Amino acid sequence: MTLRLTAHTVSTDTDDGAVLLSQRTGAYWQLNQTGAYALQRLFEGRTVDQVAEEFSAHFGIAAAEARQDLAEMTERLRSSGLVEAG
Repeated sequence: MTLRLTAHTVSTDTDDGAVLLSQRTGAYWQLNQTGAYALQRLFEGRTVDQVAEEFSAHFGIAAAEARQDLAEMTERLRSSGLVEAG
């Protein structure tokens, strides 16, 4: 599943990563550089599994651990109304 920002969400890059803000609800998320990088890859059309494999190879962590972290992050962003399936 790929992701995109919801119509009412804006994203701004920061020195530390990115901030997502819902203009409708006021909900916001601050992502560190790793989270922002992962989210950008998902916006580009990669799946959670693909990004997890990339993180596993790059950071030397288990793909299952990366997959779990990415799934939790994306679910929290979706439940906050900041991103949706795209």
